[in-house]
Amino acid sequence: MAVNKNKNQITGIASLKEGLSALKVANLQDIRKKLQIKNKSSLKKGDLIQYLADAIPSLIRNIISQFDERRLFLIKDIIANNGVISAKNIGIEEMEYFYKTGFMFTGFQNGSPIVMIPLELLSSLGEIVRDETILSDVKRNTEWIKITRGLLYYYGTVPHDELVNLVEKYTPINPDYLAFNYVIFDAMEYYQETYIDKYGYSYWEVLDSLVILEEQASRKNLDYYPFSKKQLLEAGETDYVERPKGFSQLLSLLTQEYRMSKQEAMELVEDCIMQVKLGNQPSELIQYLQTQLTFDSLEAVQRMVDAVVLLMNNTREWYLKGYTSEELSAHEKKALLPLPNKKGEVISLQTRQKVGRNDPCPCGSGKKFKKCCGD
Repeated sequence: MAVNKNKNQITGIASLKEGLSALKVANLQDIRKKLQIKNKSSLKKGDLIQYLADAIPSLIRNIISQFDERRLFLIKDIIANNGVISAKNIGIEEMEYFYKTGFMFTGFQNGSPIVMIPLELLSSLGEIVRDETILSDVKRNTEWIKITRGLLYYYGTVPHDELVNLVEKYTPINPDYLAFNYVIFDAMEYYQETYIDKYGYSYWEVLDSLVILEEQASRKNLDYYPFSKKQLLEAGETDYVERPKGFSQLLSLLTQEYRMSKQEAMELVEDCIMQVKLGNQPSELIQYLQTQLTFDSLEAVQRMVDAVVLLMNNTREWYLKGYTSEELSAHEKKALLPLPNKKGEVISLQTRQKVGRNDPCPCGSGKKFKKCCGD
């Protein structure tokens, strides 16, 4: 590391080769694979370091062309600070990503984590981050990433062949389909807030993507909720949590009646929102809250149930393709025609078929009829 003797501060890594030499062979192979460098997997460590040190400078422009505004800002910040910045506000997931770029490295200064770029690259990087084409790509990438993350936050899981169609409702992709894939996969690795499996693209807290897709497929007459671009860009921010109707009521109940700090109460409400998205029922949420709180009376339980139900009815659900139960209530009323002479049976106006108590409820909630409209 290069040290400023006058100020006794680390000012960055002197050379790219120096940064690469501090990495393990497995890390170097990760860089090689990420940069799509082929036919070099058998090189010994020293030879691989030299090859990467020679190749990376010409690849940096392409690497940065896949970045979003957050990563571009970090690079600009590092350049402005002579090759090194504090990483105290950077997540662990992001720190694990940097070395794979081949030109960003992590370390410690006085026991605190830092991110560094070799001093020999700062001049050429300064030109790249001011290039109008790069700035245009970064702006485009930022929209792609945020809209994708927003869609998955609200829908949970989206099939492979649906994602591009959904994103293109808000921002153009074609003819840059391959670039879109590279950008989204790179963002998955950097933020670790979305993932892809054989069933589709999912938000990181989705436990079983197949279950969500099966539940969504059972609602053939229900389209994806039509969010505005503004809503998706907001939901696309890192660590976003929606605040539906009922959020403030439950928060107030927890802080006033149970004397929780606002931070603790917010975390608990956010947990409840995610459990609703995961498909948990009111009784399951109350059981969960009982592990966190002590209810002094039946009245206290009822107040909590009321607050939880209000929150649940207004939280956007993955099973419901981004709709809330409240938004689908009108559909429930129109879709069902009770039969007064046969208790527990109902005729769906959509299918004209009898619905048994153990059949899926025609309202589209995903629950059994006996636990939903037949309750």
